[in-house]
Amino acid sequence: VLNEACERALRAAALWSEVKDQLSQNALTLSTGQQQRLVIARAIAIEPEVLLLDEPTSALDPISTLVIEELMTTLKQHFTLVLVTHNMQQASRVSDYTAFMHQGALVEFDETDRIFTAPKQRRTEDYITGRYG
Repeated sequence: VLNEACERALRAAALWSEVKDQLSQNALTLSTGQQQRLVIARAIAIEPEVLLLDEPTSALDPISTLVIEELMTTLKQHFTLVLVTHNMQQASRVSDYTAFMHQGALVEFDETDRIFTAPKQRRTEDYITGRYG
């Protein structure tokens, strides 16, 4: 049962084919991108309702970032994802809804397309267009 759960989580995190022959090795032998997907696999193994991803690609190269973004797109079909990021392009690509917060206060919340094309708050527009941050 445990082995099945492990394999299921690693497959869901798009990692199984890369690590199936290395399961007894230290996770530090994995690339940074693989380590990040392992963290996600560990989190989804318990089948949470909500998965919080705090800057999941901040230390990754563009190729690993793309893999994580594709993974998030798949995972959001099964879990509620809360993504914290300063990467506006990433937020616009992977999220359905966007909240802009400033100093702990919610400034604006709406569908992602609306936030990025017609924000209601000036502070939101200034932030997403790079006028302040």
